[in-house]
Amino acid sequence: MTTSKQKKLARNSCSTTVPGAHAGPTRAKEPPFALLGQASRKVLRTSVKIKDRTVYNGLAAVQFGMIEILVPVGYQNSKTVASDKYNTGDLDSLLLVKPLSSAVSSSTGIINNHDSLSVAPDVSQPSFTPAASESKPTSMTIPHAAFQYWPRVFLQNVDVLSPLVSLPPLGARLDTTVQLAYCNHLLHAHRSPSSESGEVLTLHLAQQASVDAILQDEEKGNRIRWLAIRVVEEFAADSLKTLEKVSEVILLGPSLDRDYYRKLLNSMVAELEMATLFDVGILQGLVQLVECAQQDYLLQDDLVRILAVLRIRLQDDHQQSTMHTYYLALGLSQLLDVMVEGKVHHLSRVVDHEPLSALLRQLSENPDPYLKHQATYALQALLHIPDDESRQQFVSRHAGNIAMGLLGVAGAPKLDFSGFEEGARKVYESTVKTLEIGVKVVEGAQDLRESGQDIAASVKGGILSGGRHLWYSALCEAQEHVRSGRLVDFNSLVFHAPCCRDVEFQWGVCQLLREIAANLQWEVSPRRNAVDLLVELYRNDPIVVSNEEVDKWILQILRQVIALSDPFISDHAQLALQGLEKEGDTGKQELYCSVITGPLISYPVKIRHPVASSSPLLTRVLAIPDVEYDLRSLRRQRMGDHSRSMYIPPQAKPSLKSDDTTLFPLMEKALEFVEGHQQVLLILGDPGAGKSTFSQRLEYTLWKSYKPYGPIPLYINLPTIDNPEQDLIGKELKFQNFSDEQIQELKMYRHFIVICDGYDESQLKTNLHTTNKVNQPGQWKAKMVVSCRSQYLGHDYRFRFQPQSVDHYTHASPDLMLEAVVAPFSKIQIEQYVEQYVKELPADDADRDWPAWTKEEYMERLTKIPKLMELVSNPFLLTLSLEALPEVIGSEKELSAIQITRVQLYDGFVNRWLEVNKRRLEGSTLSDVERSAFDLILEDDFRFHCIQFQKDLAAAIFKEQEGKPIVRYINLRDRKTWKSSFFSPDAHTKLLRESSTVTRSGNYHRFIHRSLLDYFYSRTVYDPLDYDPDASSNDRPVNADPKSKLSQMIPELSVLQFLAERAEMDRVFKTQLLGVIEDSKVDEQGGQAGANAISILVKATTRFNGADLRGVRIPGADISGGQFDSADLEGADLTNVNLGKAWMRQANLNRARMTGVQFGELPYIGMEKEVLDCALSSDGGFLAASIYESGISILNTATWARIANYPGGDVIAISPTTREIARSSQNNTVEFGDILTGKIRLTLIGHEEEVTSIAFSPDGSLIATASKDTTLRVWSASSGNILHTLRGHSESVNCVGFSPTGSQFVSCSEDKTLRTWNAQTGELATIFKGHGHGVVSVAYSTDGRQIASGASNGGIGLWDAKTGENTHGFVGHLDAVESLAYSPTGHQLASCGHSGTICLWDPQNGELMNTLTGHLLRVTSVVYSPTGDYIASGSSDRTIRLWKTGGGESSPDGISESDTSGWGCVALSPPTGEYTVTGNTDGTLCLWRTLTGCPVHIMTSGTDAIQAVVFSPCGKRIASVSGNDVQLWCAQTGQCLRVFKGHTEYGLTVAFSPSGHQLVSAGHDLTVRTWDSETGEPEFILEGHTDDIIEVVYSPSGHQIASCSDDGTARIWNAETGELLFTMEHPEGVTQAIYSSDEDDLISISPGDGFLRTWDPKSGRPIDRHEEIYLNIISCCFSPDGKLVASGDREGLFRLWDRSSGAFERVFQSMIGLTLAIQWKQDSEGMHYLATIDLGSLRVWKLIEKEEGKSSLWKTPSYVVRLEERMVMVVQLD
Repeated sequence: MTTSKQKKLARNSCSTTVPGAHAGPTRAKEPPFALLGQASRKVLRTSVKIKDRTVYNGLAAVQFGMIEILVPVGYQNSKTVASDKYNTGDLDSLLLVKPLSSAVSSSTGIINNHDSLSVAPDVSQPSFTPAASESKPTSMTIPHAAFQYWPRVFLQNVDVLSPLVSLPPLGARLDTTVQLAYCNHLLHAHRSPSSESGEVLTLHLAQQASVDAILQDEEKGNRIRWLAIRVVEEFAADSLKTLEKVSEVILLGPSLDRDYYRKLLNSMVAELEMATLFDVGILQGLVQLVECAQQDYLLQDDLVRILAVLRIRLQDDHQQSTMHTYYLALGLSQLLDVMVEGKVHHLSRVVDHEPLSALLRQLSENPDPYLKHQATYALQALLHIPDDESRQQFVSRHAGNIAMGLLGVAGAPKLDFSGFEEGARKVYESTVKTLEIGVKVVEGAQDLRESGQDIAASVKGGILSGGRHLWYSALCEAQEHVRSGRLVDFNSLVFHAPCCRDVEFQWGVCQLLREIAANLQWEVSPRRNAVDLLVELYRNDPIVVSNEEVDKWILQILRQVIALSDPFISDHAQLALQGLEKEGDTGKQELYCSVITGPLISYPVKIRHPVASSSPLLTRVLAIPDVEYDLRSLRRQRMGDHSRSMYIPPQAKPSLKSDDTTLFPLMEKALEFVEGHQQVLLILGDPGAGKSTFSQRLEYTLWKSYKPYGPIPLYINLPTIDNPEQDLIGKELKFQNFSDEQIQELKMYRHFIVICDGYDESQLKTNLHTTNKVNQPGQWKAKMVVSCRSQYLGHDYRFRFQPQSVDHYTHASPDLMLEAVVAPFSKIQIEQYVEQYVKELPADDADRDWPAWTKEEYMERLTKIPKLMELVSNPFLLTLSLEALPEVIGSEKELSAIQITRVQLYDGFVNRWLEVNKRRLEGSTLSDVERSAFDLILEDDFRFHCIQFQKDLAAAIFKEQEGKPIVRYINLRDRKTWKSSFFSPDAHTKLLRESSTVTRSGNYHRFIHRSLLDYFYSRTVYDPLDYDPDASSNDRPVNADPKSKLSQMIPELSVLQFLAERAEMDRVFKTQLLGVIEDSKVDEQGGQAGANAISILVKATTRFNGADLRGVRIPGADISGGQFDSADLEGADLTNVNLGKAWMRQANLNRARMTGVQFGELPYIGMEKEVLDCALSSDGGFLAASIYESGISILNTATWARIANYPGGDVIAISPTTREIARSSQNNTVEFGDILTGKIRLTLIGHEEEVTSIAFSPDGSLIATASKDTTLRVWSASSGNILHTLRGHSESVNCVGFSPTGSQFVSCSEDKTLRTWNAQTGELATIFKGHGHGVVSVAYSTDGRQIASGASNGGIGLWDAKTGENTHGFVGHLDAVESLAYSPTGHQLASCGHSGTICLWDPQNGELMNTLTGHLLRVTSVVYSPTGDYIASGSSDRTIRLWKTGGGESSPDGISESDTSGWGCVALSPPTGEYTVTGNTDGTLCLWRTLTGCPVHIMTSGTDAIQAVVFSPCGKRIASVSGNDVQLWCAQTGQCLRVFKGHTEYGLTVAFSPSGHQLVSAGHDLTVRTWDSETGEPEFILEGHTDDIIEVVYSPSGHQIASCSDDGTARIWNAETGELLFTMEHPEGVTQAIYSSDEDDLISISPGDGFLRTWDPKSGRPIDRHEEIYLNIISCCFSPDGKLVASGDREGLFRLWDRSSGAFERVFQSMIGLTLAIQWKQDSEGMHYLATIDLGSLRVWKLIEKEEGKSSLWKTPSYVVRLEERMVMVVQLD
């Protein structure tokens, strides 16, 4: 029994160390509270970091440190014991060194909820354990109860608790979930040694062999992991989650992988959310699951979600069952403990923090002490979780409390207020040393002992509202000691914690001791020690201030322990309880009696399930049929099937329009897809590109890395599946002999990688992912790889493959689909394939009539035969060529003269295949019936019958199966069908089938490659064997007239291509086709045949220029790209004919039937002057155009007639809701009025400079305008009032556009930035930076998620509208991007600019989809129609053009699509221009016949782009520049004759001397070099230029060389000596110099200033011969006789000048578009030709002189060479 004196001595033995005070400044005149307010604001504005804390922590330390000084040690429950002495210390060490948790814990035991307004408060707990633990006390520690005597009950630590588990015998299966949990934990720890897996089960040491077996056997390990996963899935799917099942599944929580842990967590949370009645079992399991979570398994949202559920339950239940409320409070406590550990930050103060805090405060006043204390604990945990309140908000809310607290201090008895005032002034002057406030208050107190209680009460009432208490941190540390078995440290903490006298701390300690004593997993000794320590706490008043509630709690705990079934502990507790009967004074003894005789309280200590005693879920899982054995069998089969095939890893590109710079390894991309979030990978490619080979190799690769119970790869040949739109995976598994039970199991619980090969061969049109409901609830879980021929798909094909979002099932999700287009083989890949092929060739092949070729011999032939390398870049054609080449080329020696087409390779391959099989059968052992049948076939012509068999089969497949290439044949079922003719077991049929290119797999038959089906069908239309004079049986019936076959629709584009190649190489077939077309004029039934015939001929590059096609019937023909200039089509049936990109200049279409004709480009509308802007009304009914100096024109889109015209400015916009138009006007205003009349309703006045852009909000209520005055303004469309004037851009604002919702709009500026703004408030949202030049145009995507921007340098940026992240950036145009527009579906982005083109992009990946050419000059505006079926564009060429988009998406048909990146230079052969040579960027040169456009040679110089080409004067040689070298070629053979080396950097130009004996070249190394063209020897090196030399040219006599340079000079050199003769200065770089034929004039062009200058080459002086000074000219040339000059300028004008009179006189002018270069040739008949190069093509014009009074020139068109399509097209000069 302790006495009061002992208690007092114990209290006085405590010492407290506090920091000292510095001398303050003189007293301030201002009121102290005003100073404090200013000081606080200054602190809040200061962001000085002090180690891991901020100055805000210092301010909190001041407040609470001051309170601790005033509140005597041991102040609890209105009991105050004053401290005798307060020592001072170092203030800076408290503020600047110690973290807040330590500083505060050392002085107060109480810390503020907001951690002194820290942004990210430290939620780590301070250590309170003295020297007994590992932590070392510092000088700042203030031991509140450093007792000389304290009970040491726990004398040693113990091992961490773990339930004991017994494994089954080695080899036996697991029977209980306890065993499963232990084994899964072992595997988890083995895979992730650093993982923290919560509670661990303990194993009997004797069973180590079982453990070793599990860890060493991968298959067993996978089985265990699968069982654990299935138990979780069974639990999630179970509608009745009993306590037994919860206890079972919770055991698995610590060892689950993240995905399944989260699945289990979400299942339990959902159950708790949906339960009508409160389920304690679910709550217990959920809390236990949260407590065992590993790092990164829990998300903050998870805990907040659970917290919200418990809060709602608490609101509903706290006035009902006390036990339920207690369970909720207990569960909340444990959940909040987890959140305090640092897993949650910034809890919503309004939504979560304050409502829950209010509930818990209410419960903490409950009369039930157990519920009250549990609620108080939960409240403290909640207050330790930082909310989302800002510092400013916190100060605003608590300013009143703080002020009232300080007023209370000032009003305390005998306190000198001047000291406080002095302290306040000190805070104001030095925020870092804020603790001096408290020190000054203390110095001002005259009698602290007497007034301390009042001061404490005053301050506490004002400042400590909602404060955090130290006892919670101490209890957290105590719990950690107990969990870790550090019971000695726990014992020490109980008596040394600064808050050891706090009732809540004592209550919590008792709960921990109760848990130890009652937990059967602890050994007996620590459990008894727990009882002993409870007894000590009950007895020791000198150490622990006695509290009636705590004493009752201790007695209740002892009673509960006595009630346990364990006699070792219950008997010990019984004796201990009896020993307390006479303890204490009378009051305590009475309390004892009341508790002992009262009811036993049964509140639980912790929410924790006991270890599961049964395993109902596992029992259910063990009954599931095992599919792994059958999957292993499938794996062995598939890997065996695919391992033997030849395979070269293919490359791919992101889309059909991507170039070769975007290539990537396809297998790597596919494996990334398997691991990524996308659900569909679409693999496209040409026929024979290797899609099927890759698909099979992908399955092989995935099977090779397959882990049991992991994702299952499944290759499906789609044509073998009936109705693959439904249950595709199930049908394939059924075919692989899986049972229905196994299929159901796989469907519900396994994931697949489904590889669907042959989408096109199945003739599918539907979305397999959607129709099979993949990844929808209860359906197959899979990723899908789909292969398809590119040609099979239309323009808008993505909708067939895009998965549907799981959250929004009716909406496609483009981000879930990945696309890859198989690229042709490169030369390296071809070489690798040839090497593999040669290795597998048998050394002594008896079926071969020639010696086996080596790899080098194959490569020589593939390389030297023209165009063959390009042809065999297709893998299947490469295979064919390796088989067929020896037969095709025979004994020909001159490889460069051989022409090989694709159809020739197929012919050779088939002949080789049949010959091999013929010899095989000849040497095989056949039955008598088979031998007789074989002899009959041999006798009549083996090859003929085999080919006829395959032709008939191909025809039957197209007729009976609509081209589906796989035929299923079961003899008993199909012997009376058409199939028996090809697949019956009859000897004749069998021999033909087995000799053909037909393969069998089970009951399925198909050609070995799909393209062979098309090939043999094409031979049913025309077969060269029918006309082979060497055929052995000329009396066979042949199809002499293909008309009957042509009368049927040709089913495949590939068939058409085979026939086109036949027509090109076979005059007989071509003549027959022309005859079919001619017959269609008189044969009313000949329309289909005529259409097929002309389609084939157009594909065969047959030209119909000037042809008599009157009355032909060709409905539905595809003659796109064909040549029909001046053709007579009068009265022709052109119904539904595709004329896209066809050239039909001056064609006669009178009375032609043209219903449904597809022109590609819609008619264009000519305007008076340049079109500056275009806008379409929201209903698509009107198009408004702003015309330079002509105002606004309104067109009716139904007829494209102009219906209104009125004045207006350059910028326009149409309201989406009314028929009104806004247009810029004079004086920087915007006029707003009726679209048809132009009547003005409003004038918007406010901008100070020109308005550059206008945009309406989607609802039409707002108008946004941009201006050169750097501002944006938002106006009310109804009143015209200015709502916002927005500043932020530093230069002209060029464009503005609203988001689809109208909540935001975006602007762009010359300051290189984009900005988004809140449309309602005008606040700036985001600044987008990344462009290096001014931003000209901007647009929001249709869904508002993306913003596109166009810059003045031609760059286009795609941005995430929410984050401002730049997702893609690319060069779109050569100059400024004038306009941007998204298609209505958002799948396409159109851009236009100075280059005169319209580019269509895929906004998902930034890939170019199409380029539209047709405008001659700058395109200023581009807009989509509301339905997306056409695009309207306006241009400086004075036209508005309309482009069809093919249903709204993908690739519109323009009049002349082109790719200007494919070639870079061109030259015409002298003297007549018979040939044209082009230099390409891929390092090749192409030689063409100028009059026909047919290619002659393709010459390869390397990989560097060809910079320049030129013919020798005789036309027999060609010089080119590539890299640093100059190459010389033979124009007749295409062979490289010589390479000139010497330049140190890349060359740019080359020229022949007039004699052809000398070459001159120049380039980037600033030198001009001359060479002997015959020997290749260098002659002169001419130096003097200081920048790139752009062009060199010889004078007609060859005595001079002129050079042009970017250094602004043209120089004339003596060609014979190398001497510099003259230097002609220009203000800008010079790009061209041209001598007249008489050498009187030298013209130089400097595009930078647009002047055309004439010089005297004999003196180097300028000559004025021009009628105009400034011509804006960028190209020109002299006529062969030197009398005329042709020029092209920036504006697209082509001019001819007559210089015969001495001065230049303009004789002709026409708009033909931008002309980059001109060459003039005259043929032998005196006809003049002009070749012009623009951005998209080489065009050749024929000039005819016509006398009309004065001599002038008239013109007629000749043709245009479309380089990228290798075809000839005709254009006309207007």
